[in-house]
Amino acid sequence: MRDECEITREQIEAWLSPARYSSYLSVADGKDDVALALYLWNTGLVQAVLRDVSFFEVALRNAYNSCLEKGFDGDEHWLFDEESPIRRPILRTNKRKQLVDSNRINRNTIDHLLDGLGSEATPDDVIANLTLGFWTHMTDTSHERDLRIPTIHKAWNPGTSRKSLHRTLSEINKVRNRAAHHEHLFAPLGAECATRKACDDAMLLFGQLQPEVFEYVYGDMPKSSVDSYIEEHPAPCALTI
Repeated sequence: MRDECEITREQIEAWLSPARYSSYLSVADGKDDVALALYLWNTGLVQAVLRDVSFFEVALRNAYNSCLEKGFDGDEHWLFDEESPIRRPILRTNKRKQLVDSNRINRNTIDHLLDGLGSEATPDDVIANLTLGFWTHMTDTSHERDLRIPTIHKAWNPGTSRKSLHRTLSEINKVRNRAAHHEHLFAPLGAECATRKACDDAMLLFGQLQPEVFEYVYGDMPKSSVDSYIEEHPAPCALTI
C-alpha cells in the first residue's frame, strides 16, 4: 500500500459509488487514504469469511440431502417429488393472520434452477446451485413438524435446539450474503458486528457435521480464516468485526 492516496475522491466514488464508499469513509474519520486502505483490507476479509462459510455450507447441504434421501420414500428424488416435505404445500398462518404456503418459495427456487440447468439436470446439479438460504429455511418454525422432527434433526447432535440453530444459521447466511455481495464486514469501534461470531459458529457447526474433516481442514488447534487474516493483516483503523 502507498503512504498517500494518489487518486481523488471523485475517482474512488466513481469506482465504488458514493453510498458504498461512505461506509468506509465514516470509519476512517473522513481520510481518503485510510478509507481506501480499509476497502482493500475488507476484500481480504471477504475472502476469509467465504472460506470458512463455504466449508460449512457444503457440509450442511450434503448432510441435509443425505437425511432427506434416506428419510423420504417417494417416486422421485425429494427435490422433484410433489409429495416431499420440501415441495408439498405446508399451510401456516402468518403474523397477519393470512394463510400461506411455506413451501412456495422452495418449489419456485428448485423449478427456476431446473429451467436454467435444463431437462438433463440431476439432483446433484440442483443441490450444487441451491443457496445457503435455502437450507437455512428448512429449520424455520413452519417446517418443524413436517421436516425437522421426522428427518433433518438427525444431522445434528441430540438435543440441538431448532430455534437456536435457526437463529445461528440465519446469522451465518446474512454474513455470507454480505460477503458475496462485496459489502463491508465491519462496524465502527464499539458497535455490534456479527462477522467474527458468524464464522466461529460456522466452524462450530462444521465440526459437528463432519468432525474428522473439520480436524483435517483446521488442525487440532482450530483458528478461523478470519482470525488468521486479522492477525496477519491488521485493519488500517480501529473497528469492530
